[in-house]
Amino acid sequence: MTAPEASARMPCRLVLALILALVFVFSGGSAQSPPAGARPAPEGDTTVSCGALAGPASADSTRVYPWRVAVVGASLAGTIAAIHFYQQSGWWKDNRTSFHFQEDLKYGLNVDKLGHAYGGIAAAYVFRKSFIWAGMDRSEALWWGSGCSLLFQTYVEIEDGFSTWGFDRVDWASDLAGAAYPVVQHYWPPLRNVEMKFSYHPSPLLNEAGGSGFKGQKHIMIDDYEGQTIWFSLNVKSVLPAPADRYWPDWLWLAAGYGARDIAANQAYRVYFIALDLDATKIIPQDTPLLRTLAEVINFFHLPLPAVRIVPGAVWYGMYF
Repeated sequence: MTAPEASARMPCRLVLALILALVFVFSGGSAQSPPAGARPAPEGDTTVSCGALAGPASADSTRVYPWRVAVVGASLAGTIAAIHFYQQSGWWKDNRTSFHFQEDLKYGLNVDKLGHAYGGIAAAYVFRKSFIWAGMDRSEALWWGSGCSLLFQTYVEIEDGFSTWGFDRVDWASDLAGAAYPVVQHYWPPLRNVEMKFSYHPSPLLNEAGGSGFKGQKHIMIDDYEGQTIWFSLNVKSVLPAPADRYWPDWLWLAAGYGARDIAANQAYRVYFIALDLDATKIIPQDTPLLRTLAEVINFFHLPLPAVRIVPGAVWYGMYF
C-alpha cells in the first residue's frame, strides 16, 4: 500500500489504546468467583504467551454478565464506528474508485506487512480479553477474538479496495496470519515460546510529508516505518538442552529485530538486530488479574535493552528501542 497506509494508522493507534485500557478495566474479570457448580480450574494450566490462553482456564465458566456485555459491545461498536468515520472523512471519500486489487511490496520494505500481522495479534488480544471479561468461556473467546480481529481488518481492506490504494492481498494475508497466530499458539504449545513484539523511536520522517504521496499528509508514529522495529522474541530456556537450561533464567529471552531505513529516498535498505528481551510474566508477580494483564500488555513491546545491529555492519547499542 502507499505510505499513508490508511488501513493501519487509526486502527493500530486505537488497538494500542484499547490494550492499555484493558489493564485498568478488563483485568478484573478473572477475579470473579466461578458460578455455582463450576469445576475448579486445573492446576498449572497456564502459559506465558500473550496470544494463547494465559492464566487459569475455567473448564465450565459460561456465566455471562449482562452489564459487561453491554460495556464491551458499546465500546467495540463505538471504536469501530469512530475508525470508520475517521477514515471515511479523512481518506476514503476523496479517493473512491471501483473495487480493485493492488499490492505494494516495495514501500517500507515490508515493515508495514509485519505491522499488519502484529496488529492482528494485538486486536485479537483486545477482543479476547473483552469477551472473557464479559463472561465468555476462554476457549470460545480465543476463537471469537481472532475471528473478530480478522473480520475487522478484512472490512478495512475491502474499503481500501474501493479506494485509490486498493485491496492489498499481501496485507490481508498478514492480517490473517496475525489473527490466527494466538489460536495456533494455543493448539501447538511450542509456538508459545515465540512472541511478536514492537518498538519505536522517532525518525526524521515523523511529522514530515516525505514519501507519503498525499498532499498535506504527514507521518505519525503508526506509519513512521523508519522508526519502527518488529521483533520475534524466543524463549531461550525452552530450547536449551538439559542440563544447560537450568542456568538460563526463564525471564531472559533473545529477540531478532527487523526494520528499514531511508524509506523516503531511493536507497531504502533493511536493518537486522539481535537483542536481549524480557518476559514480563516472569518478572511481575502474577498474584492478581491486574498484574497478570499488565505483564501481558508489556510483553507486546520490546523494552530498551542491549542490542547489536548485524546488517548492514555490526553496531553495538547499550540500549536500543
